[in-house]
Amino acid sequence: MDEPDAAAAQDRTGATPSGDGGRSVGAPETDDISRLVLQCAAPFFLKGLGGLAHLSGGDRLTALLTLAILEANVRHVVRDPVLALRHARFDSPPPDEMRRPVNVRALAESLSLPYDAARRRVAALEAAGVCVRTAKGVYIPNSALTTEANHQALIDGYQAMETLAADLSGVAPDFDLTGGAPCAADPPPMGAERLAVRVGVEYVLRFAERLAAIAGDVGQGLVLLAILHHNYAPVFSEPALARRHGGLSDPPPDDLLAPISVLALAKTLGQPFETTRRQVNRLIRGRRCVRIPGGVIVSAQAMRTALARRALLAHVGDVQRAYGALARLGLTFGGNTTPSAPDD
Repeated sequence: MDEPDAAAAQDRTGATPSGDGGRSVGAPETDDISRLVLQCAAPFFLKGLGGLAHLSGGDRLTALLTLAILEANVRHVVRDPVLALRHARFDSPPPDEMRRPVNVRALAESLSLPYDAARRRVAALEAAGVCVRTAKGVYIPNSALTTEANHQALIDGYQAMETLAADLSGVAPDFDLTGGAPCAADPPPMGAERLAVRVGVEYVLRFAERLAAIAGDVGQGLVLLAILHHNYAPVFSEPALARRHGGLSDPPPDDLLAPISVLALAKTLGQPFETTRRQVNRLIRGRRCVRIPGGVIVSAQAMRTALARRALLAHVGDVQRAYGALARLGLTFGGNTTPSAPDD
């Protein structure tokens, strides 16, 4: 039987969770654009998980587990600047013997998933040859990561990082994308897709943890995010409304939100209707969303809870932390960044 792994409960950036609900270093003290940042980031998160179908079979929870295994396997590589740059290119992944296995119970706990659900999905990954089981846990071998499909996924992930940076710059030109992190003087090796995507994976997993904290588990968190993104679409398509409701303190009123049906939600997430219906009903019982004519919405009242407000603010810091980590390695994506200090 797998035993809990204390390292998996540690903050994925190497720091222990903060006492203010998880707000990252670098998160703004003002509430100017936290809701705008979330709206920009939702497609990055949801489409990114869908882009892992070649590894996960199209199931987004399996995709998250796959990312969690990958992140745990190479966490020490990402945090070592020399190793991170050495293995930044698609054709230079860390060898299998460098990958650190992670046990399934730790994976389940890190994503707030029932152990049996995680165990079944990992077993399916193992049967498909996507992961390898050892006495210490599971890891994803290079044979699953050096395929043409995975190369395309890395390219897509890199482009998604570029798109998110451009979207944030477009809606908030003064937003400091890197949270004040200095940019390295020298750029990383050409074709550093793997470097960017590794940091992006850490960000996605932090995002998943925050969704799980709000919704009760990560599966319901995915549903909640998809509802919220659809609800907010008409609000943030209007610049005046986006400015008025883009911050923490003034969520859009319910009459401005676009409801989404359970059927449309199931299609958006690529999951069975009955699964989606059960998840929506649990969210309604938990007062995370409400049913109105035309579908479901995440009400303004639900977004005014202390938990939701902390998560929104912390998410801004998560975005800055990810782009800041890349800037320190010499990889920037435009937007408002901080140049490194000149040498004396």
